Amino acid sequence: SGSFWVTAQAMALALSLRGTSSNPAVKQIYIPANPAHNGRVCSTWGNFHFKTFDGDIFTFPGLCNYVFASHCNAPYEDFNIQIRREVVANTPTINRITMKLEGVVADQSGITIEKSSIYVKVGSKIGVVLLWNEKDSILLELNEKYANQTCGLCGDFNGFPIYNEFISNSKSLQFGNLQKMDGPTEHCEDATSIPTYNCSDDLDDICEKTLTSSAFADCNDLVDVKDYIKACQDDLCSSEESKNSSCICDTIAEYSRQCAHAGGQPLDWRTSKLCPKTCPYNMQYQECNSPCTDTCTNPERSLFCEEHCIDGCFCPPGTVFDDINNSGCIPQQECSCIYNGKTYATGASFSEPCQTCTCNGGQWSCQDKSCPGTCSVVGGSHISTYDTKHYDHHGDCTYVLSKDCTDEKFTILAELRKCGLTDTETCLKSVTLNMNKGQTVRMQNKPSSFFMIMDTSFGVQVEVQFTPVMQVFVRLDASFKNQTCGLCGNFNNIQTDDFKVISGIIEGTASAFANTWKTQASCPNIQQSFENPCALSIDNEKYAQHWCGLLTDSTGPFAACHYAVNPAVYHTNCMFDTCNCENSEDCLCAALSAYVRACAAKGIQLQGWRTDVCTKYTTSCPKSLSYSYTISSCQPTCRSLSEPDVTCNIKFVPVDGCTCVNGTYMDESGKCVPANECPCYYKGSPIPFGEVVHENGRPCATSFLPLVCESPMVYFDCKNNTAGTTGAECQKSCQTLDMQCYSSQCTSGCICPDGLVLDGHGGCIPEEECPCIHNEAMYQPGEKIDFDCNTCVCKNRKWECTKDQCLGTCAVYGDGHYNTFDDKRFSFNGNCEYTLVQDHCGKSGTVNGTFRVATENVPCGNTGTTCSKSIKVFLEVRRFWQNDEVPYTVRYMGMYLVIETKSGLILMWDKKTSIFIKLSPRFKGQVCGLCGNYDGNSVNDFTTRSQSVVENVLEFGNSWKVSSTCPDAASVKDPCSTNPYRKSWSEKQCSIINSNVFAACHSQVEPAKYYQACVTDACACDTGGDCDCFCTAVAAYAQACSEVGVCVAWRSPTICPLFCDYYNQQGECEWHYKPCGASCMKTCKNPSGKCLNDLPGLEGCYPNCPPDKPYFHEDQMKCVSLCDCYDDEDGKIYQEPTPATSTASTSRTTERSTTRASATSAPGETSTAAIQATTSPTTPSEVKIRTTTPSEVKLTTTTGTTAGPSTTTTTPPTTTGPTPATTTIRISNSTDNCVVEHCAWTQWFNVDSPTPGSENGDSETFENIRAAGYELCDKPQDIKCRAKDYPDSIVKIMEQKFECSLDRGLVCRNKDQTLKYPTCFDYEVSVLCCDRKPCQTTVPTAATTVSTSTTHIPAETTTITTRPAATPTAVPTLPQQVITTTVGTTSTLSPQGTTIITPIYTEPMKIKTTTGTTAVPSTTGSAGQETTIISTTTSTSNPQTEGTTTIIPTTTTVPSPATSTASTSRTTERSTTRASATSAPGETSTLATQATTSPTTPSEVKIRTTTPSEVKITTTTGTTAGPSTTASGGEDTTIITTTTSPSSTSPEIRLITTSGPSSVLTTTLPHSGITTGNIL
Repeated sequence: SGSFWVTAQAMALALSLRGTSSNPAVKQIYIPANPAHNGRVCSTWGNFHFKTFDGDIFTFPGLCNYVFASHCNAPYEDFNIQIRREVVANTPTINRITMKLEGVVADQSGITIEKSSIYVKVGSKIGVVLLWNEKDSILLELNEKYANQTCGLCGDFNGFPIYNEFISNSKSLQFGNLQKMDGPTEHCEDATSIPTYNCSDDLDDICEKTLTSSAFADCNDLVDVKDYIKACQDDLCSSEESKNSSCICDTIAEYSRQCAHAGGQPLDWRTSKLCPKTCPYNMQYQECNSPCTDTCTNPERSLFCEEHCIDGCFCPPGTVFDDINNSGCIPQQECSCIYNGKTYATGASFSEPCQTCTCNGGQWSCQDKSCPGTCSVVGGSHISTYDTKHYDHHGDCTYVLSKDCTDEKFTILAELRKCGLTDTETCLKSVTLNMNKGQTVRMQNKPSSFFMIMDTSFGVQVEVQFTPVMQVFVRLDASFKNQTCGLCGNFNNIQTDDFKVISGIIEGTASAFANTWKTQASCPNIQQSFENPCALSIDNEKYAQHWCGLLTDSTGPFAACHYAVNPAVYHTNCMFDTCNCENSEDCLCAALSAYVRACAAKGIQLQGWRTDVCTKYTTSCPKSLSYSYTISSCQPTCRSLSEPDVTCNIKFVPVDGCTCVNGTYMDESGKCVPANECPCYYKGSPIPFGEVVHENGRPCATSFLPLVCESPMVYFDCKNNTAGTTGAECQKSCQTLDMQCYSSQCTSGCICPDGLVLDGHGGCIPEEECPCIHNEAMYQPGEKIDFDCNTCVCKNRKWECTKDQCLGTCAVYGDGHYNTFDDKRFSFNGNCEYTLVQDHCGKSGTVNGTFRVATENVPCGNTGTTCSKSIKVFLEVRRFWQNDEVPYTVRYMGMYLVIETKSGLILMWDKKTSIFIKLSPRFKGQVCGLCGNYDGNSVNDFTTRSQSVVENVLEFGNSWKVSSTCPDAASVKDPCSTNPYRKSWSEKQCSIINSNVFAACHSQVEPAKYYQACVTDACACDTGGDCDCFCTAVAAYAQACSEVGVCVAWRSPTICPLFCDYYNQQGECEWHYKPCGASCMKTCKNPSGKCLNDLPGLEGCYPNCPPDKPYFHEDQMKCVSLCDCYDDEDGKIYQEPTPATSTASTSRTTERSTTRASATSAPGETSTAAIQATTSPTTPSEVKIRTTTPSEVKLTTTTGTTAGPSTTTTTPPTTTGPTPATTTIRISNSTDNCVVEHCAWTQWFNVDSPTPGSENGDSETFENIRAAGYELCDKPQDIKCRAKDYPDSIVKIMEQKFECSLDRGLVCRNKDQTLKYPTCFDYEVSVLCCDRKPCQTTVPTAATTVSTSTTHIPAETTTITTRPAATPTAVPTLPQQVITTTVGTTSTLSPQGTTIITPIYTEPMKIKTTTGTTAVPSTTGSAGQETTIISTTTSTSNPQTEGTTTIIPTTTTVPSPATSTASTSRTTERSTTRASATSAPGETSTLATQATTSPTTPSEVKIRTTTPSEVKITTTTGTTAGPSTTASGGEDTTIITTTTSPSSTSPEIRLITTSGPSSVLTTTLPHSGITTGNIL
């Protein structure tokens, strides 16, 4: 079952990233592939029937307003749902539903309302889903986090119907009336009786026949049908009286729905006579089909559906629903396509200047045409390359704008100069076109008074705009692709390498790149500017916002071009220039005209845009000229009257401006004159009327005063040199050595002597001593730098780099900010689930990919912004699953969770709002989604699901919705405009990005985009979490810096602190904040310290593991000297293998405790894991991992409000086998032998958990307990069984059936239970073990000496751990290994009396000593060879205070390969549970910790060997304790000294461990005053 929502080949790994807080913990539960969750469903239907969450079915005929379900027993109410019924034509119907979700009525962001063929579905991201059939039925499904927290007609959701609700229908009236909620002026009468119907004896048995028919065969085993038969029969009775025969259909339909929720698949039970249903179009009614409908816009929707089946109208197999034309179900091949809001039938096509696209079954098939490239410089500083990379450069020099670097056919120079009061006010002053190494422009044209065009015969066209400011546009023929260099880039359709310079490396910033293209060494290097000119003047900012806002106005004069040219970058440039310029209007109009020209290049003519803005240019044309929006032909000129005007052959993008009309011609002064006033032309030059031409005229020259040059430079005087000699304008520097000299005339000035060049610091050096330059830093020959995943070496001023293919990165963070694999940045806000990246991109509609990542935005502000994510990852497993390997690993790096797949997909999540996805280069060009197509060309990153390339972000983003019924996202207003009161705070906070804190990174990563994203997010987060929004945005820039090798420690106690000390134990200091972390740590799951991918370090809290504890234990969150048996490859824990055995180890704590669990699958099964993080106190989030097998682990993280590092602990699967051990305990005495029988109850064992399904249950058999690694006596004398979570009275009431016998243990089968409660409880067992051994006893007088010897195998080692006590306990209940006792030596007798005991049972021995008023320090002499000495000293000034020492005999381990032991424990009251496992044979582990207790709480020290038998020392202290001194031990000695005093309640344990053939464990109690020893 459940095949509709996960394919047989697919596994889903889902990560839920919710909210903006942190600190996850971990919980694991089992969920099968089609989970039964009817226990989370409440419903009402038909004739006033109700089913509670806990399964009770009752009737309540109330017609008032009632609380259907509300969130109670919690400090904040997440939801409140109320309903009201009315009776229309004898039929009860629901006429009003009121839902309050998270304090708002259900019309806000974060709440979705969808309509299917039958149901209205309201869903909230808090975990509430409501289905209403618009008639009689409501079905409410809640997340299990609300268990035991609900009120209303749906009950308390605690798992049992009898608690706090009712037992029989006689009380349902009282229960129902209690849920009434009248309005402020309403008084609705309570329901007083439940109708009874007198049914005739010959009543039709249609109810039982239908509900037990073959259609419900799968259901009858899952859902008890008796109550539904009775409800149906009541309906049938009532229908005889009310003449309404349809009501039985309601109950049968409800049973069908409940069956689907229970994991079943009801078949079609309706007939043409029994409850028939009709469907629109050509759809078919089905009882159980996927609610995720395949449509023309998303034909693969059902393949990745996570919802259970529902009833309704569905398309026949082989068809999809036509959601474009709403024409019903059609074959996918007949689907239409959409482009720019227009619908194209399959086979239709459209053509644009650079591509032709044809619709093929809902998918566009596009063919690219050979298209010219355009580069521009607008506004004096905004540059756009041929590959449409946009950047700013406020230059002050002449630069190479573009150059043919292969054949050197042309060079275009652009002179940028400062033209205002600030460094950022720069203007384009001149443009120079050099052809064929010095030839002149062949053709030029001035189509209007605003523009001039220079054209060549080989495909270079330079268009210069003069009005209102100078701007230049260069059009280059496609034949120059991959041949150009300069500020315009290399024209190869790859934006990411546009900043590649002559030295062979890609610069990190625009300034570093542009400075390499200076043509004169004397020009200064331009530094980055972080100035925001709009912040300097409120008036200028308002002016700019108003007029520049026309560019992005969806109804404004430029809206017709939005689909073809994205106005975002033009709007940004417009804002900057309008605020920055002295003449704001000129710069505004220049910015607007730049967008108009870009649209004209796409074939879109924007007429009338000057109607309301920039109107003066239409009315200020010179006399006799008139303004035109579209001029596409040559201007009528006087020149054309004297000689043919070859410029009229030039084809150019239409321009606007003033032109001559009415038979007039433009003369050289720009005036339109009649033909008879035109001058004559001689060799292209104008000759005024009547003037005589004189040839060979003499030129004039201008002289300059000589300069005084500083040594070693010398003065060059052009007057003393021959014509054609170049001067100081061609002086070379290290930075311009490879730059050709472009000299218009000789310039006198200071130059370096011959053979030397400028070094950039005013000196002259030999050319060969010039360094390499990268990001404006200098490197000497031979120096190496890392560039992405490559290494570059400086050689001959050039960089020689390796050419490895690097991982691509897509970033999603904060307020819907995206940075694609190809470095295209955009923001998109929507409340649906969207495909982030997938390799299911087959244009024929076939599904052949290996992974898919989906993201869902979660709203966080009133402006419609989103600041958190829910991520799901689907992996196609079988493609690369071999030898039962899990194809992914999960590890933690600082504050990030990292998931790596072996196919080359990496996810990094900060457990808040940032996701970084890295992809192997083998996926280049193979992916699609919101992260782009990873082909290096960001121009086509906005490829929709239907394979068309669009410019509109909304059209692109909405096309990648997972569900076509989810509403389209709309544009979001600028949050800082919506919340102006937040703007100054946001700008101030975010200025850290531009400050000196990140100065080292500014030359590597442009901060401007990150700063703007930060300001936007900080303005947007207006409903809480504003600091998290700010911190996430800054952290995104810090991470980008880390990726390029710049580590910035930007956090402080006042700015986004991380609380790493949280992880340090008292008195320890292992954990520290590291801004860039460690790329790959040595951990227990990864002892080699090598990872699948060498990822950059991620910030967060990291432990500094000391040399004696080099491994980090992820599960225990501490450094250890030795780890468990982890597999190096897949990270699993292994102990001694047992064939085809699954072992589960569970520890549970309560009261703010930590729970860990582990489980393994049988061989051949597919294991899964799921990770869930709860990110706020009131909003849990859910993370799932699914595979082809029904094993699923879900990890739940619950956090508080304090932001800080989070801990998620995952215990890998454990396989445990028996470990043989022999322990000899020798205690002798001089008295006669006796026989003592001692019995003790073991701990409660729980090694199995119940799972749904008739063949499953709970099996706590002796065989299973032993297989789980516990030692159990061969013949238990008694047994106790109990339900873990419920008292015995509930077990009886629920009629649970199970076997609890001394022969087998406990066995509970689901198939033996009642249909109403078909699943076994989780049981646990304890047995009574007895032993008979000879013993000798002498009553002690004052002091007691016990000598215990433990036999060790040579070369075997003892592992000793200590931990704090759980709770004081009179009868220890820890499992013990089997102990063999032999007779040995006799201890030395004390003169005061000696007690000698031979233990004959597996319980610990407790020696209770009452001491006198003052204790004398005890000294134990030098221990002999192979001795273990434990000295416990307890003293007190109060005679009534006791000192108690309990000793559990130690055991040894016989070496067995690959053996480990898991222990299970339980604690309460804010305790911590730790699972310990022993080390492998031959290893040595030493572990010492401190136990913290209160002065009145016993402190417990456990000393463990390699088997679970333990030595336990419990000391209850009084007010004063004297020190204990132990002499140095001899060879092979373990010495543990415990000293307790009231001022220090943490016994310190010093531990020295060696090994040898044998050890003696001796406990000496000091003689002090009167001592009485009692044997318990």
